Formats: sequence, structure tokens, C-alpha cells
Amino acid sequence: MRKGELTGAVNDRSVFRQLHKGAVGMARGSLQENAVLDRQSGELSDLRIATAGPLPGYENMPWRQVTAAANSLAADGTMLRQLLLQGVIPQTMEESGLRETMKQFAAEAAGYAVAFSGADIQVSDQVSMPQYFVTGMGTHCALRTWIPGQELVAVRQIGLAGTAALAHAYELELRERFPLWLIERAKGFDRWMSLTEAARAVNHFGGCSMCRIAQGGIFNALWKMADTSGVGLEVDLREIPVYQETIEICEYFDVNPYYLYSEGALLVGTDRAEELIAALAKEQLPACVIGRVTDGNDRVIRNGENRRYLDRPQQDELWRLSEKAGTIR
Repeated sequence: MRKGELTGAVNDRSVFRQLHKGAVGMARGSLQENAVLDRQSGELSDLRIATAGPLPGYENMPWRQVTAAANSLAADGTMLRQLLLQGVIPQTMEESGLRETMKQFAAEAAGYAVAFSGADIQVSDQVSMPQYFVTGMGTHCALRTWIPGQELVAVRQIGLAGTAALAHAYELELRERFPLWLIERAKGFDRWMSLTEAARAVNHFGGCSMCRIAQGGIFNALWKMADTSGVGLEVDLREIPVYQETIEICEYFDVNPYYLYSEGALLVGTDRAEELIAALAKEQLPACVIGRVTDGNDRVIRNGENRRYLDRPQQDELWRLSEKAGTIR
């Protein structure tokens, strides 16, 4: 393909038609044009936007960025309403590959009952792999801030998305070490990457604050929560929920599960933890108390009798592993 904007014919048949196939009542307009409609309904002041770029371990599944953008909004108490896609693809990319990728983006969006309002795909000789960015937009609902005295509840196990990425990328290697059932179970962990259901249940429960657990895992999420809210925390390492499959695979690759990509998991602050956990259980959402929000700036991690301070945010373990062993494929 030639450098610059896609030709009208290619853009129409391989981008626009694929992204809008099956979408009901979608206009050809841009995200900005649709935002004007929100202004007319008086909702623009509640507008929230989140953008997701390449995800660790999912570089060859860029449509997963739809879920990441939706998760970012959901953890902020925002309902996803519209999507915008931007991308830069190499000149060597075949149109058939572009068309198939657009179909996957559309399918991922359909899972959230939304469609893409617009797309801008450029061709460049400066990239060797396609690079996509998904922007989600929605209407915000007010949430409580993190307050000292709240209990910290983890919803779902940590490291599920990262474990699935490793199991898919290194399946043949892992088969030499682990039973097939363990690998297959780990590969299936990515079905829990969406946290919109969990966020909706927490919002319905009411009176909670939320933080998405994504790149950098639970430890980065804890730091972000405390740093942005100006609070401290105390967490019991032994209470953080993690599947044995994650532990086994992380040990094999010398990966720290607490800094592992955890898309789909949620950190919640509440002063009614037992009631919240019971309410989530009715929705088939596992949750448990892992610590509490405290006064001051101390960010303490306890492990039995040992007590240490939480480190500053670290690089996600999947990015670190890919730099060490080559891009995960």
C-alpha cells in the first residue's frame, strides 16, 4: 500500500464496512460529531475519554484494546458509549490482513454493544508492525474517593491476562514442563479480561471507589491508588488472590506475578466489605479483602511476620520478558 492516508476504495471496503458491519443506526461521522449530540442532551459535562495502545502479550491481538479502553472507563464509573480507532500500518501489510483485523475490532466492540464512530488508518514506512490506538468515550457517574479506614477488596484473581498471554505464546515450551490440562486452563484465563460486569456490580452496590488492575499488576495498581488519592495502605500479600497456574508459570519464567498484566481484575475500596463480597458472589464474581486504606503516606506490604514498603511502579513483567527474550508471538 502507498504511504499516507488509505485510498478511498481501500478505506471504504476494508475499514469502514468492516467496522460498521452489523452496527445498527451508526452514522459515518467522527467521534467529535457524535459528541455534539451529547451536548444537545446535556451530558457533555459528564464526558470521559480513555485511550488504549499496545498491550503486553497481546501485540498480535490489537482488538483487545477495546476491552482495555472499556475497562479504564468502567473503573472510573463510566459507561462506554462510543469508540474511535487510529492506526499506523506498514506498507508491506496486505489489504486482506487489514480487513481481517478490522473485523476483529468490530467483533470485540459488539461484545460491549457499541460500534466505532470513526477510524483513521495511515500507511507508513516507519513501522514494521501495525500500531493501533482505541479511544473509548462514555458518560461518567460520580464515585467516592479513597478514604482511610476503607477495606481493600480484590475482585478476581491477579495475573489472569498475563498468564493467558504466556500460555499462548510459549505453549510448546510449557508442554515439556506442565500437564496439558494446566496449560489449557491458563490459556482460557483471557476470557475474564473484561471488568465491565464487575464494575457494574460494584457501582450497583454503591458507596465504593475503584481502581483497574492492568499493566504492572496489583502492585502498580496499589501504588497508583495511594499516590493519586494521597492515602496510605496496608496489604497482606498472602490474601491477594492468585491461581496456582499463574504461580507455576510465573516461577518457570522467573516472573513476578504481582507485577504481571492483570486486565480484568479490580481493586475496590469499601467500608462494607463483607456485604460487597456477598453481593459479588451472587454475580459469580470472586472477591476477598486484601488490606485497608490508611492515613499518611506509608504503603506497607505484609507477608507473615515480614513487613516492607511497596516499591514505586515497575515495568510490566510481560514487557520485561519480551525485551529479554524477544517480542512475544
